[in-house]
Amino acid sequence: MEKRSESVEFEGVVGAGGTLAIPGECLESLGIQKGERLHVRLTHRRLNSALQKRGVTEEEIERISKLQFESRAQVVKFLLSEGAMSRKQRPFRRKSVRPGARG
Repeated sequence: MEKRSESVEFEGVVGAGGTLAIPGECLESLGIQKGERLHVRLTHRRLNSALQKRGVTEEEIERISKLQFESRAQVVKFLLSEGAMSRKQRPFRRKSVRPGARG
């Protein structure tokens, strides 16, 4: 027996009247039957302005996503968090002292 996926991602196009077709293979991989209720999360493919300023492209996000086996949302979250721990006002200082080193 084949193991079922917990979630699946696909790109779709909103059709007339706001319809969205879900590919059959996506439904099959989740074991979803016709008439079954679903929880759906929609994400617009608009690139964040902070990432645009840094020169990040959709193609780069897609490349990182495939390379790291991560969803687009996770890649965007990571890229937005880069540098969040550093502060330009004060440099990072080591809080622990290595054995034998003078503090």
